[in-house]
Amino acid sequence: MIITMGIKAVRMDDVANVMGMSKRTLYEMFGDKEELLYESVIHHREKLHSALKRKAEMCENVLEAVLMCFLEILGKWDESEWRLMNNMKKFYPKVYDRVQTTYTENGMAGMKSILGECRKAGYVDDSVDIELVTMLFFQTSSMLMREYNIMLPEGVNREDAYGCMAVNFLRGVSSLKGIEMIDSILAREEYQNIKNNRESGRANREDKTK
Repeated sequence: MIITMGIKAVRMDDVANVMGMSKRTLYEMFGDKEELLYESVIHHREKLHSALKRKAEMCENVLEAVLMCFLEILGKWDESEWRLMNNMKKFYPKVYDRVQTTYTENGMAGMKSILGECRKAGYVDDSVDIELVTMLFFQTSSMLMREYNIMLPEGVNREDAYGCMAVNFLRGVSSLKGIEMIDSILAREEYQNIKNNRESGRANREDKTK
């Protein structure tokens, strides 16, 4: 409802009616609209993470799991969700700050853990400061997801920019063994299809703007 109707348009009355409960019961569960908004957005993101985890478990190795997660996130990129976060920042700044804090803390913890696993497997270079590169990655990702007036080359959208940054970030922290594995994974048919679909989507967007 929040995504389809807009963050300001959704009232507690509307939610209670859709859920088939009284507004009093809804307030007893969440307290106010801000708490409901926070819990809804966090639940939405946790569902995405659960789906990614199930796919990661089917990968051949931990490095492929990381790469798959990066590329899968591109497929989940939705301008409506981006607008939701920006409207949340404008109309519910306290909720926005809570959401971003939760996203960042959980995301960084997960990233550091999985990069540590990659290092144990010999895919990440021993000289890499995992905590530092993780922080830099999340700061750059946040800029791409939050900033409205971000400058990108013509025909390149946020999805393209994130994909380029994520793959090159992973290559940058990898050992020679890791780089060879990344190149091998990206050469597979299923990953080439992801690339081709993105390029096709970009071409369609360019045609529409002409």
